[in-house]
Amino acid sequence: MWLEWYSRLSTLAEPLGELWCRYSTKHRPYLERFGPPEMGFDAAPLWVHACSAGEVRTIAPLVAALRVRYPEVPIMVTASTRTGMGIARKSFPEHTVAWCPFDAPQAVREFFAQSGPRILVLAETELWPNLIVEAARRSVPVVVVNGRLSDKHEGRYRRFHGLFEELLPLLTAFGVQDENYAQRFAALGADPKRIAVTGNLKFDAVSTSVSARQRARLRAEIGIPEGARVLIFGSTRPGDEALAASCWRMLRGLLPDLRLIIAPRHTERAEAIISAFGETLPRRSLAGVLRPSLDTRVTLLDTTGELVSFYSVADVAVIGGSFYPGVNGHNPLEPAALGTTTVFGAYMSNFAGPAKTLLDANGAIQVPEPEQLGAVLLDLLEDQAKRRGYGTRGRKAVLDNAGVVAHNVELIARVLSAR
Repeated sequence: MWLEWYSRLSTLAEPLGELWCRYSTKHRPYLERFGPPEMGFDAAPLWVHACSAGEVRTIAPLVAALRVRYPEVPIMVTASTRTGMGIARKSFPEHTVAWCPFDAPQAVREFFAQSGPRILVLAETELWPNLIVEAARRSVPVVVVNGRLSDKHEGRYRRFHGLFEELLPLLTAFGVQDENYAQRFAALGADPKRIAVTGNLKFDAVSTSVSARQRARLRAEIGIPEGARVLIFGSTRPGDEALAASCWRMLRGLLPDLRLIIAPRHTERAEAIISAFGETLPRRSLAGVLRPSLDTRVTLLDTTGELVSFYSVADVAVIGGSFYPGVNGHNPLEPAALGTTTVFGAYMSNFAGPAKTLLDANGAIQVPEPEQLGAVLLDLLEDQAKRRGYGTRGRKAVLDNAGVVAHNVELIARVLSAR
C-alpha cells in the first residue's frame, strides 16, 4: 500500500518538477533527470549510484576495484546533484556517467530500458523506492554499500516505517559501516541474514599523501611564506565563519606568522564569509589573476576540488558543520589521513564512525563547545610536538582501517554469482 501511494505521488510530482527545472536557471541542469537517456552498452553494465560530491568520492576506489574484478563489464555511475555530477565526470572519464533518473515510475522505467543493468549498487542512504521497485520487477539485484542510517535519517525513516517495511525486503544485500547501522536497518525491516558489516569505504577513499612539490606550489600560489604556521577551516557552513573570525581575532596577534584558510562547503557563499570577517579577503579563484602578497594572512578558498590538497598544507584543520546542530559534520578522515592535526565539534553524527575511530586512537580532538575552540587551537599551534603526535596517530588510524573496498567487492561478487 505504501509503495503504491509513493508511486502515485511521485507520478504527480514528475511534471511539476520538470516544469520547475525548465524555467529555473539554477535547476535547469536537473532536466536531464526527467528525459530518457541516450546510452548503449555492448553488455549489461554494473550500475553504481551515489548522490552528491562526498558519496561520489567515496565510491571511487570501489569503482576502480570493480573495473579490475570485471574488466570486460561496462560500468555506469550516476549522481543526483550538480557537484556530484561534476566530480563523477572528472573521476570516471573511462566509464559512462549519467544523471540518476527522477524517482517517478515513468522516468525510472525509461532509464532501466535504456541502460539494462545487471546489478544496481546504491551508496549509503540512496534508498529510492521506485528505483528499487523497478529493479525488483526486472530481477536486477540491488546492493547497498557503505550503508548507514544516521540519527537524522533514522528518525525520518521511522516516520515512514510502513514504506520501508515494504521496500527493504526487495533489496538483495546490505553492506553497512558498523554493527549499529546493521541493527538500524534490521529494525526498519531488512532481513538480518542479508546484512553484512563491511566497514566504512571512506577509509579507502581518502588521499594519504600529497607531494612536497605540490604543497610548496600551493603555499606559493596563495602567498604563505616558508615556515609560517597554517590553520584551515574546511567545509564551513553558516555560523562556522563567525566562529572562525572570532578565533582569528584571538590568534592573529599572539601568532604573528599564522596564516588562515577558510574553505566554505558552498563556494557561492563567498560574500557572506567576507562579511563575517569584516575585511577584504583574497580569493583563491583569483590566484592566477592577482599576485599574492606575503602580507596576506587570510585566504578564501572559493574553488572546488582543492580542499584536500590544502589540508596537506595546514598544521591544524578544523572540520566545519560540526559545532552547531543541523549539518552534523563533514569528513574528518581527509585531513587526518594526511597527518594534519584534526579538530571538530560535538555534532558529528553523519561521520560518527570515523570520528570515534580517530578519537579512540587519540588521533583527533573533539571540542564540546564552540567557545572553547580558540583556546584549543592556540594550545596546538604553540606546541609542535603535540600537533605531530595527533597527526601521526590520526594518520595511522586511517591506514589501520583501510582495506574496506575488498569486502564490498566480495559482497557484490557473491550477489552476481548467485544471479
